[in-house]
Amino acid sequence: MSVYKNSVLAFIQVLDSQSKLIPTQDWNELQQLSNQLPEDNEEISEIIENWLQPESRSQLLEAYKQYLKSLAVASPIDGDRNIGIANSKSQTPVNQPSESSKELVDNAIKNNSPLSENTKADKK
Repeated sequence: MSVYKNSVLAFIQVLDSQSKLIPTQDWNELQQLSNQLPEDNEEISEIIENWLQPESRSQLLEAYKQYLKSLAVASPIDGDRNIGIANSKSQTPVNQPSESSKELVDNAIKNNSPLSENTKADKK
């Protein structure tokens, strides 16, 4: 798994676990960001890290760094094996494309945002 893919996964974990720390204004910004994400993992990683830089997001940045560190330890880079964290196999069926990093981030923002229709429907 690439370093950039780990960055995306770490950010998704932050959104999943720290969503209550993200103010509405930041959710608005994230939703706009998700509409403009490129397909390239490296570019997405840079966008994520730039978004986390302001002092107001320091708690999120710390959580992100911790998740990134744990992902790096849990999945040393080994391009010859098709095994994930804790030796798990991909949940994507063979011959089916897996979600791109762009889709993963976009879905995580939609699923965790208090502004999203998806979460409002789930909480009823």
